[in-house]
Amino acid sequence: MINTTENHTVGLTLENSFGVLAKQDGVEIEINIRQNKKDYASFEFYDTETGGDAWYAEGGLWFEGKELTDYDGVFELPTEIINILEKAGYDCDEMK
Repeated sequence: MINTTENHTVGLTLENSFGVLAKQDGVEIEINIRQNKKDYASFEFYDTETGGDAWYAEGGLWFEGKELTDYDGVFELPTEIINILEKAGYDCDEMK
């Protein structure tokens, strides 16, 4: 089970089918991952400067044993979340 909070500095891009809507480098984000079932966890991340008013995302993570098999909520699972999960012993190869 993983329950963690970490801060990271990242570059973020907000885009949709029309193209890039916003882009910002050097954004400090807080990442929270909470697992309350063996096969499911939730994540959220937001910019610390505005408390999530400028940048915010959340989603779900599904596991089979120690393997991450699916996620939802964002187009691409951030590398920082994958790294946190791998440090905790989860196999995230399918999501890279």
